[in-house]
Amino acid sequence: MDKQPEQNTDRYYDIFPTTLRRLLESHPKDGHSTTYKALGETVGVRQQTISQYASGQTQPTADVALRIAKFFDVSVDYLLTGVSSSNKGFNEELGLSEAAIEFLKRAKEMYPQVDPKERMRTIPYLDELLSDKDFYEFLTTLYYYVEALKGTHGASEKMKEQFKSLDVEGYFIWQLQMFVQQFIQKEINKLGLNLTTE
Repeated sequence: MDKQPEQNTDRYYDIFPTTLRRLLESHPKDGHSTTYKALGETVGVRQQTISQYASGQTQPTADVALRIAKFFDVSVDYLLTGVSSSNKGFNEELGLSEAAIEFLKRAKEMYPQVDPKERMRTIPYLDELLSDKDFYEFLTTLYYYVEALKGTHGASEKMKEQFKSLDVEGYFIWQLQMFVQQFIQKEINKLGLNLTTE
């Protein structure tokens, strides 16, 4: 992607520039990145103008915002607020992002190369996972392990010296891998496939 412009710290993290940068990095339809130049040519503005939009230095006019939304196949309200009006209720009630809500909505239509009847077979697995309290306990514990692993990167020199004979980071990585592996094994066992090894 194009070189990042100098950031306007006042507006750089506002919703519109943040959403635009996310869309530029990964188009919702195909995941490909889009250059400032390509978007600018499509919507009829200079690439420097797109750069200014992405850095929060300026806002597009209504007609340009509409053309940007059409290019990315998103709604203007998503572009400006980060959540489309059709998903606002889900976002407020569940706290899920626009991307998560859209993936859930399209779950039964994914994998276009698969016969439509076959695609529907993934839904019961998704439904079972999302309605299983163990899954949410897994996510909570996973968060703990990841944060602990992050902590090993920022460990003070004193702490590193104290544990120099131990590979603390390696231990946390191993612990995280074992935890994830055990969860997956339990979920597979729930489906009637016993993969435990003696």
